[in-house]
Amino acid sequence: MPGERPLRKLTGVLTFIVCVPLIGTIFIKPVREPVKQEEEDASVLDESFQIAVQEEIGTFYYQPEMLTGLLMYRVIPEDTIFSSSEDYIVREDAAYDPEQEYLKALAIVCRSNIAAAWEEEQCPKLLAYECMAFEADEFYKILQTLPEDTRRIKLNEIERAADATRGVVITRDGMVMAAPFFTTSPSDMLVSEVGNGEGFSLNYAYELAVSGMDFYAILKYFYGDIKVSIYE
Repeated sequence: MPGERPLRKLTGVLTFIVCVPLIGTIFIKPVREPVKQEEEDASVLDESFQIAVQEEIGTFYYQPEMLTGLLMYRVIPEDTIFSSSEDYIVREDAAYDPEQEYLKALAIVCRSNIAAAWEEEQCPKLLAYECMAFEADEFYKILQTLPEDTRRIKLNEIERAADATRGVVITRDGMVMAAPFFTTSPSDMLVSEVGNGEGFSLNYAYELAVSGMDFYAILKYFYGDIKVSIYE
């Protein structure tokens, strides 16, 4: 896997966000014209709005893809350890990377919650983070300092998975679906309403990936009759 490139990319984006005056962010105009034929697999989600997150030192503004990665970083159970290499498992003549399948599924879950909240609020140019009912957890601190090795590996793996699924959301009956998710880790890190145990289990999803499920099978396991596609 690439060494430092994904980390520098994500660090650069967040550094820009932190350094720009917090109240002077320029909003990106929503894209309304049809997607060009050669770009038919590109999502317009990240070009349509920003999310305002009120944290202890001020208000920060993130685009959906950036917040997707930050959400992933915060909600992954702390005892989940990622390797520094692409650990492919070969079974029945098929090779797959369970870590990436797990993270791809989580990226789609986090992005779907952002998109669903945006649509619920009638697609504003600026979405309040509180609309998603998740606690803000010092997102601005994630990349302010040079991370230790384990933190760097985690960031790199998240970046790969988020890029691989860029713009992809969960839909049901043609609508973006709010996708509940939770963890049963000892730290009791509840990040969403569990709903009688239903939703994406951050712990068990990892076990499913290790057992051989790809990201789509994992999502189907938790959410049933769904589709996974590029947001348009």
